[in-house]
Amino acid sequence: MRAPTLDAAGTSASGWKVSVALLAAIAVAGAMGTSSIVFSEPAIADVLMGAVIVGLPLLGVTRFGNAALLNFSMWLVYVALALAGCAMATTMDTALTHQFVTLFLALGAFILAGYISADPEPRFKLVMIFYVVGCLIAAAAAFAGYFRIIPQAYDLFTNYGRARGTFKDPNVLGAALAPAIVATVWVTLRAPLKQAAIAAAVALPLFMALLLTFSRGAWISTALSLLITVWLALVTTRRATDYRRFIAVAALGTFALVATLGTAIQLEAVQDLFKERANLDQSYDEGPEGRFGGQAKAVALILENPFGIGTHSFRDTYHHEEAHNVYLSQFMNAGWIGGTLYALSVALTLAAGFYAIRRRSALQGPIIIATASFAGLAFEGFVIDTDHWRHFFILMALIWGLVDAETPKPNTERRRND
Repeated sequence: MRAPTLDAAGTSASGWKVSVALLAAIAVAGAMGTSSIVFSEPAIADVLMGAVIVGLPLLGVTRFGNAALLNFSMWLVYVALALAGCAMATTMDTALTHQFVTLFLALGAFILAGYISADPEPRFKLVMIFYVVGCLIAAAAAFAGYFRIIPQAYDLFTNYGRARGTFKDPNVLGAALAPAIVATVWVTLRAPLKQAAIAAAVALPLFMALLLTFSRGAWISTALSLLITVWLALVTTRRATDYRRFIAVAALGTFALVATLGTAIQLEAVQDLFKERANLDQSYDEGPEGRFGGQAKAVALILENPFGIGTHSFRDTYHHEEAHNVYLSQFMNAGWIGGTLYALSVALTLAAGFYAIRRRSALQGPIIIATASFAGLAFEGFVIDTDHWRHFFILMALIWGLVDAETPKPNTERRRND
């Protein structure tokens, strides 16, 4: 049977209508909702993101501005330098694969930024709603495994007694939960009462799952993102009721977290692991073969090799694992120029986000959520390699797209005093 053809308005020859915007929204929602299910690569989200990369420009729902174009250009140069550096890699095939994945993720961020920029407010909400849904799925899997609700799933959803949910690593689960937590906290602080209550209910299992990852980096980066969010919520508010809401949320939130934490540590396994992970002085951090010793080796190699040493060569030849510092890793992968471009892209993305927050508009809240979340993730990059974390690129895309969006009219509509 011959497939129906669509005209520019989305109407088929047989008379039925297809909304181009709906098709694009379904593709984006699917990619965001499955972004937390990454047991293996390529994951379901990667297949759907491939559809987003190809489909959205063809559907004509993207608009690319200066922020996205500038940053994507830097990523293209970085990847080109890193691909050239693969000639020096100990294992060239895995090095090439790593950099082609980097190119795919950066291209996905570029297309997603163009999608956000063309119609920022509803599309940001779409992305964040389905991102939070994906995080809830990951949190549910973490609970099912960690608490042996499904006994057979313990090994699948945990790693060395730490919850990892639908991710391959507990640290990645913890970091992925942070943007969802920031978004729900923002809604709790600024939305009408009914929406705030729903957001608060959603935030609680996300916080609990974050705790069960026992990821020190994720705990600290989430705390940093929340501090930025709360501070910006206070300095950008124009209503006295927002201050009262903040006090109420702070009091109730603290009580809920203390109660949840108190209940969790009644379990002996949780109590022992919490004591161990809460200690910043870990044995595997110390000594020449520890984390900090590895970072010292990485710095020495960077200073001696202006063109880098090739992707994964550090773990394959010089140390038993990666440097646990994404910025050092990029200098080793792509040399001094490539490493500088990576750091510059992160810094400029943050700077653009914080600069755009000054505008009092309907986009101020979305920009605060994206920028505060990205700030915590950028900080966490100093203690772990984040360059292939999907949520890193999603947040970067959100900031690029929101910054590139046409300056919206001020939101003069009075919000309800709840």
